[in-house]
Amino acid sequence: MGGGTHRWWPDRLERVHVKSGELVVTLLGAVLALLHTALLFTGDAGAAEWAQALLSWGFVAALSQWQSRPRTASALMVGLNVAWSVLWLIAPANIGYTFWVVLVPLAVYTARRNAGSGVKAKPGMRFAAVLTAVAAAWCVISPFMWTWDERLVLFYRRPVDAALMLALHWAVIAVAYLVAANGAADEEAKENKARMREERLAAAREEERLNTARDIHDVLGHSLTLIKVQANAGLTAGTERESLELIRDTAGDALADIRLLVKGLRDEGPGLTPAATADDLPAVIERFRANGMEVALDAPEHLSMPTVTAQALNRIVAEALTNAVKHQENPAARVTVEQGTEAVVVTVASTGRMAPQPGAGTGIVGMRERARATGGSLEVTQENNTVTVTATLGA
Repeated sequence: MGGGTHRWWPDRLERVHVKSGELVVTLLGAVLALLHTALLFTGDAGAAEWAQALLSWGFVAALSQWQSRPRTASALMVGLNVAWSVLWLIAPANIGYTFWVVLVPLAVYTARRNAGSGVKAKPGMRFAAVLTAVAAAWCVISPFMWTWDERLVLFYRRPVDAALMLALHWAVIAVAYLVAANGAADEEAKENKARMREERLAAAREEERLNTARDIHDVLGHSLTLIKVQANAGLTAGTERESLELIRDTAGDALADIRLLVKGLRDEGPGLTPAATADDLPAVIERFRANGMEVALDAPEHLSMPTVTAQALNRIVAEALTNAVKHQENPAARVTVEQGTEAVVVTVASTGRMAPQPGAGTGIVGMRERARATGGSLEVTQENNTVTVTATLGA
């Protein structure tokens, strides 16, 4: 309910703002049109003057749609000015006309400002271009291109004077178009920035979700696999007590890892995940050795790497050994770690008769995701009964 209210309130305020803007300009136009109409009753007005009064109310109608229907309003503003200019030539009566002529650059600005952006902007851009061309042509017959002599006879301005006045008309229209284009570009940039921010947030949320899924899979998947192996070994060999003790220890380690993971999620920090440093690698391997798996480790005595790389290293080794326990009978494995200046290469080679399990897991997918998170890659190959996982991790 709260989210709906937050969306509804700004939209309502925007609609109120639009309506108030239209209302102000409409009232101003109505006052001018009313004065123009009232003056017709003070003298002997002809058909042209009454037609101009009618056009004045047409401008008021256009202003009433200025923000809510910008295309319709801008087309009316230019079209009505063309009609007014024709009537001007028939019966010059410029009462109030200095206001209406301002609506031509306003129409150009409105059409370009509301053209839109991206692919959807093409129809709006075409409309703005056509309207601007019509407005530029109208400048040639604008009432301000005409003047009177000392006998009050209307005539078209002389060449130099006409050229200057026409240039002034076109300059105003060009400025209106460019200001609108700049405003539209700024608005598009803001929209793109907001969209990119939303995309980054969505990507961050997705990455966080995947990280949590991988951590839960690693912590529970590895421990439950070992518990299953211990239980089966105890039942087969008749060493239930020893197996129960190992199961207890493994479950305790898993519970500690889960608590650490949950604490990291609650603290909203960088993630307090188990086995967070390269020095934890021997402990990870020792857990598998304690459950009867033969694992050899060939690695430098001291490993130094970023936390994200160390976490990926430990998780990939644990997942590769877990997969060996699940899919190979009595596997023996060798873990090799080579550290360079730009990358850490870890290889887990396990040998044992293949014993495929039903269903498709997510272990390899998770290992690849962890490798990519460091800027590296991961490959899995199989030759006879030997499965080799090779991960290149960014150092």
